[in-house]
Amino acid sequence: MKNIFIAVFGLFSLFASAQMTIKKLDGTIINDGDVFTFDVAEEPGSYLGIKIYNSSEDIINVKVKVVSITNADGTNVQLCLGDVCLNTIAVGSSYPPNFPAMIDGNSENGNFDHFLNLNPGINPSLPSTYVFKFYQINASGTEIGNSVTFSYRYASALGVSNFGQLEQSGVTLKSNVVSTELELVTTKSIQYTLYDINGKALLSQNAGIGNHTIDISNFNTGVYVFSFQNNEGQKESIRIIKK
Repeated sequence: MKNIFIAVFGLFSLFASAQMTIKKLDGTIINDGDVFTFDVAEEPGSYLGIKIYNSSEDIINVKVKVVSITNADGTNVQLCLGDVCLNTIAVGSSYPPNFPAMIDGNSENGNFDHFLNLNPGINPSLPSTYVFKFYQINASGTEIGNSVTFSYRYASALGVSNFGQLEQSGVTLKSNVVSTELELVTTKSIQYTLYDINGKALLSQNAGIGNHTIDISNFNTGVYVFSFQNNEGQKESIRIIKK
């Protein structure tokens, strides 16, 4: 009896440890926490093909959950998995909504499943980020096995102003490459916000006409976006590089 229990337990352990592997169409493995960045929001440049590999001998049922969306509203996209292809997605929802994608044992899905972003973002000067979690479920809908969570980021070089555009709207920057302070001169009253590369607002203030210094000494090294609107309603943004 003990030997039968050990054998059954060993078989269960083998099944439980079977891994679902996610890859791009070129064979690149998508690891948990990976971020894939695209600089266009049009086909074919914004297309991310998704391959799902099942290393077990049994069929696995796969769904994808939209964990979060930053600087976008979930419209004007394509999320295709199994027999479902959607143009609108919502945070917290899992797809396909009814029946999961079924991957045969020791097999893979076809080349149809993908995510495609055609949305320039709520604020085109800021990155848009979609976080997806691919996971397995059993017959009762309970999550089992391993999962893979990764981010799809759209960061356009378009929609970002140059120094001349800033000056026309009332702001002159000494430099957009800084180490401790961002120095600016305003000829119009403005309301400005400083964002990180994920689109999170870090600092938002009003500034009247004159010379101003913004302390960013506590910010991590990286790329930020300085965005403002003047008292005439004009909006401009520029990327700031923190050394």
